[in-house]
Amino acid sequence: MSKSLVIRQLLDCSEQEFWERIFGSEDFNEYLYEGLGFEYELQEWNPETGYRRAKVSPGHQMPRPVAKVLGERFSYVEEGRFDPSTKRYEFRVIPSALPDRIRAEGVVVVQGISEHQCERKVTLEINANVLGLGRLVEAYFVATTREQYVKNAALVNEYLAGFR
Repeated sequence: MSKSLVIRQLLDCSEQEFWERIFGSEDFNEYLYEGLGFEYELQEWNPETGYRRAKVSPGHQMPRPVAKVLGERFSYVEEGRFDPSTKRYEFRVIPSALPDRIRAEGVVVVQGISEHQCERKVTLEINANVLGLGRLVEAYFVATTREQYVKNAALVNEYLAGFR
């Protein structure tokens, strides 16, 4: 059974500024992942096609049962494509452990609220087909994803404040 997750956050920028200064900025990504305490490596970014691929290694401790399933040096690859005509970023997360049994896919859309504020909506579907521990792994990913996006939004706003 999979878990669905929707995260909505107000950010201190216009929709256009989000896609240009945040999503399309490697400077921001390095700032973000350093702020989250993650290792980050951009593997490919093609602004013309919107294709993006990055490897991420979270730096936090996992609960022991989850670490037994995923391994102590868990990482993942985020692979996605931004469509400028629909202003949507669709992505999938490929875990370093059990990539054939753990699936995470999502969509990011941004809607302008005002000249200086937008709402980011992230929709995720997480499925862990791991005998006896699938629900635990899914619950772990949901909880850590929520926590990371709270920090992410704070880092977005902090980063943007440097341009004001």
